[in-house]
Amino acid sequence: MPEAPRERFEGRTFTGPDVDTPDLAGAEALDCTFRDCDLSDASLRGAYLSECSFEDCELPMVDVEDALLHGLRFTRCRLTGVRFGDVRRDALGLTVVFDSCDLELASFRDLDLRNVAFRACNLRDAAFQDCDLRGSDLTGSDLSGAQFRHVDLTGADLRGARNYVIAACENAVAGLRVELPEALGLLSGLRVRVEG
Repeated sequence: MPEAPRERFEGRTFTGPDVDTPDLAGAEALDCTFRDCDLSDASLRGAYLSECSFEDCELPMVDVEDALLHGLRFTRCRLTGVRFGDVRRDALGLTVVFDSCDLELASFRDLDLRNVAFRACNLRDAAFQDCDLRGSDLTGSDLSGAQFRHVDLTGADLRGARNYVIAACENAVAGLRVELPEALGLLSGLRVRVEG
């Protein structure tokens, strides 16, 4: 039985919380803009999204299983609890910019995040496990309670980030860009006592 053709959206703009947003599960969206949309009940399962932007949108707990996400930009969006580790992997990797987003409790397990930026985001209690964050941008983000386990942070930028505790003994941190006093969070697990 032949596979049903994907629903395709190209160059479209969807605006407003009450707009009739398309069913994106299994769909293809290219160069689309979603502005002030409530996608709380939406699913991106199996979708292919490329060069799309989401501004001031609600996407908590959105299902991204088997989705391909390329060249996306999320600005001031709520993506709490999203399990990004469920996305489909391909040669391009995940290419996403999160700018001033709420990613509390999000999970980024086993992902290549070298082409992902987290600028001024709420990443409280987010889970980074077995990730490649080499050269990534986490500037200005709140990392309170975020878990970093077996993560390559080589050359990553945490300037202006706050509230992080990253065990230097179980993560790669060479060339990590940090600022005081938050840099003291790198001494976790080393049993170092800082005084003064």
